[in-house]
Amino acid sequence: MLDSRRSSSRLLWMGRIAVVPVFAAVFAFAQSATGPRTSAIAAHATESGPDLCPHIAGAVIPFNATIQANLQGTLDSAHLKVGKEIWVTVSNSLVYPGCTLNEGTVLYGHVKAVGPGKDTNSSELSVAFDSADCIGHSKKEMPLWLIALVAPAERLERLHEELPIEMKGGAKRNIRDVAKKQYFSDDTLNPGGNPQTVKAGIVVELPKLKLEVTGGPGCSARITSAENSVLLPRNSEMILLVQSKM
Repeated sequence: MLDSRRSSSRLLWMGRIAVVPVFAAVFAFAQSATGPRTSAIAAHATESGPDLCPHIAGAVIPFNATIQANLQGTLDSAHLKVGKEIWVTVSNSLVYPGCTLNEGTVLYGHVKAVGPGKDTNSSELSVAFDSADCIGHSKKEMPLWLIALVAPAERLERLHEELPIEMKGGAKRNIRDVAKKQYFSDDTLNPGGNPQTVKAGIVVELPKLKLEVTGGPGCSARITSAENSVLLPRNSEMILLVQSKM
C-alpha cells in the first residue's frame, strides 16, 4: 500500500517543539473562535448505528495543537481491506502527557470500512488512527481524530505563486517548507477565519475528496471520493488531533 518507510524531506513546524498540556483548551478556543453557533464538541448519533460521536465538523482548532503527518506513499482504497494497517510519519515535534512525538515518528491506523459510495462511480474509505511510536514506547495507544487533508506541497505552490522561491545567492527554498509556512500563516486551513487555525473537516487542493471527521464506523474518519477509488497521493498531509480522553 505504502511505498516505503524511509523518510524523505519532512515538514518542520517553526523548528520548535510544541507542548500541549491541556486538550480542553483546544475546544475552549474553538468555541470562542466560532461564536455561539458552533459547539466544538457535541454528541450526535451517527447514521450507521447507535454510537454517539463527538460532533467535530466545523470546529476551529489552533494549528499548533495539531499533529501534522506525511503520507510517504500513495493511499488507494482500491487496494485496501477492512482491518488493514496504515501508517503516516509525523512532520512536527510535539510533547503530550505520556507521549513525546519527534519528526519522523510513525502514527498507526486501521481501515474501518471501504467500498463504493452512495452515488454512481463514487467510493468511500473510513480510517481510524489509534497508536503512535512515542519515544521509549512503540505503538502506544493514542486515539486521534483526522481533522484535515492537505494536498502535496507541489500542489499547494499554485495557491501562492506570488511567494518568492529564490533566495539570496540563488539558493532555492524547499517548496515543501514554503507551502507549509504559508498555509500555517494564512487562512488556507480555515477559509475566512483566523490564521493559524484549522477548520475540522477541511480538504485542501484535493477537489474530488470530502472528509467527515467522525462519519465512519466507530466514529472513524470517513473519506469519500467522486471517483471509483479514494486516492490520496504520495506526500499528502494529514492533520490530526489527539482525542480529549487522552
